[in-house]
Amino acid sequence: MPQIVRYATLGLWALFIGACSDHPQAPSQAGGATGAKARFLVLGDTGTGPEGAQQDVAAVAEQVCSLRGCDFAMVAGDNIYEQGPSSPADPLFELAFQMPYENLDFPFFMALGNHDNSNSLTGEGSNNLKGGFELSYAASPLNRDGKWRMPDRYYRAAWPEGAAEPLLELFVLDSSPVSHFFDDPNPQWSGSTLESYIADQAAYVQDGLATSKARWKFALAHHPYISNGDHGNAGQFDVGAAQDPCSIAGPLASPTCRGEQYKAFLEQTVCNKADVFFNGHDHNLMWLAPVAACGKTQHILSGAGAKERDLLDEKRNPAYYQAGGIFGFFWVQIEDDVLTAAAYTVTADGAPGNVDAQGKPAPAFEKSITRTP
Repeated sequence: MPQIVRYATLGLWALFIGACSDHPQAPSQAGGATGAKARFLVLGDTGTGPEGAQQDVAAVAEQVCSLRGCDFAMVAGDNIYEQGPSSPADPLFELAFQMPYENLDFPFFMALGNHDNSNSLTGEGSNNLKGGFELSYAASPLNRDGKWRMPDRYYRAAWPEGAAEPLLELFVLDSSPVSHFFDDPNPQWSGSTLESYIADQAAYVQDGLATSKARWKFALAHHPYISNGDHGNAGQFDVGAAQDPCSIAGPLASPTCRGEQYKAFLEQTVCNKADVFFNGHDHNLMWLAPVAACGKTQHILSGAGAKERDLLDEKRNPAYYQAGGIFGFFWVQIEDDVLTAAAYTVTADGAPGNVDAQGKPAPAFEKSITRTP
């Protein structure tokens, strides 16, 4: 597919979030956090193994980490395509995680996606026990050096790890049980038991964000709050999509299929509390501006880690940057009160989408903002 890239002119939106900068400071080496500075990758929809472009994206990410430094990565779900793992010892963990990222020697903070919890190729999200296999893998000896971080289905992680007042804290959400297009028939994941799980998760995230001592507060989930891609905005998921699972499923579709409950969940927990909400699900790259219903929260969607798809509606939400029809990821740096995010693209033949004068990967887009209190 051809590359589609759009930059939106936002006027007063730019004043709302801070000024742009052309480039951050000179590159530093990968490895360990350095006081009031952190650098990390944001990947999503990655778990194709040798069947997709995952290895190509990982190779470009290695180059970027060598150039600019990386302390960790966050992965926004769909870690194991297409139906999730069959057990904690599934060979797909090796093919779709350990092998592609073997040269990236730092923690990967993982979220669960709908394909991680599915019975079919459609990623219907109706078998949440499969997500439990990913937790078991995280705790097993097969997870070499503990690289795959997933202590629970939803959890929090601070950086630097163990700091009393960390530079940042990440709240990882389990979004599939709140937004799926087929209900899970397992009684552990349906009815009042599921409602209690969702309520407990909401309280955990809400209380955690309220009490966190971190300077920057982030949330990570598979499903977005807003998106200009095929899946679209929570509350209106898949409306207008070429293959609308909610319409195809018809009377079998779950009441959560359009994401109304998920939208309310995010507005209760994340909106105007997290500085940035990172997500995937749509196989695009986007940095979308804050919207009134979600307060100050920025929205960075990085779902092109192994699959790509064209944008559906470029004008649905105001965007600083959006790209469809190409693979890629975001690199992010936090330094004191400044966040810099750069989008890196990867072509279908595995080459960086942009290069500098030395032929090394260059960002397709880069912007810095100052933290909003």
